[in-house]
Amino acid sequence: MKFFILIILLIPILGTTQLLDNRKCNVFSDDNFFYEDFIKKNKIKKITGTISTKKSLQVIEQRNLVNTYLFDKQGRLEKQYRSFNYSTRKDTTFFTYFYNIDNQITTKRTSDSYGFFSNNYKYNKDGLMLSKSYCRDENIGTDKNHFKLGKQHVIVEETFSHQKTDSTAAIKTYNTHGKEYQLFTTFFNDLGFITKEEKKLIINKKKSIITYKYNDKGLVSEKTTFPNFNKKENTAQKYKYDEFGNLEYIDEYTNGKHITHNEIIYNKSTLLMKALLIQDIETNYIKIIKYKYEYW
Repeated sequence: MKFFILIILLIPILGTTQLLDNRKCNVFSDDNFFYEDFIKKNKIKKITGTISTKKSLQVIEQRNLVNTYLFDKQGRLEKQYRSFNYSTRKDTTFFTYFYNIDNQITTKRTSDSYGFFSNNYKYNKDGLMLSKSYCRDENIGTDKNHFKLGKQHVIVEETFSHQKTDSTAAIKTYNTHGKEYQLFTTFFNDLGFITKEEKKLIINKKKSIITYKYNDKGLVSEKTTFPNFNKKENTAQKYKYDEFGNLEYIDEYTNGKHITHNEIIYNKSTLLMKALLIQDIETNYIKIIKYKYEYW
């Protein structure tokens, strides 16, 4: 009986201590990779990462660059922006996210050297994506950080149809003219875990495949991508977690060669992410991102 009481007490801890959501293997990408429940319960408003670098046998250099994430009171990622050095000046890329009442992303807007573009999504009553449009968006606001939508130009619009069985989920993609050009199929094992994703182009039959492996707790331990299945080239990411399920390491490989080691350091008292270390294996060049938090 004591064992079952212990398990019950641990369940809410394990469910709320994870800051990073790696179920889609997209941490530190342009997408939302945070557990909304964790952000909401801890009333996190803003996470700012300041960047420094270290070359082999050299001292750490401050870069005056930041990666910043802004959240609403529901724990949803509203905006992230990244500063970077562009030629002789510093520039910033902005990503902004909008949601419907079901917490699905309806618009993801991104800045680039030409202005802004957005991907816009529509869903059916079951939450499946019906369409996706790529648009160029006119900013009539004062600057990139204060975007105000003017004219929106729809460039490409695709639609989707879905078919599901016990072991597969297939998505057909149709181009602007309503012609099917791609089939994306997800394969599940008997436990409901994704084992493989396959993308096939209808015209030239080109196929790309992603495979997945899991650890004993059902967390993704390895993702391998074959961009052209007829060739041997592949990239792989291997993941390691701590006892609470927090992501600790990401090791990246190209054709079996170890390219990059990513190490996530947590504050042991709060389990908040304290720093991210990104090491280039060949040169031992390290990017260091230190994080600080603001709260509602």
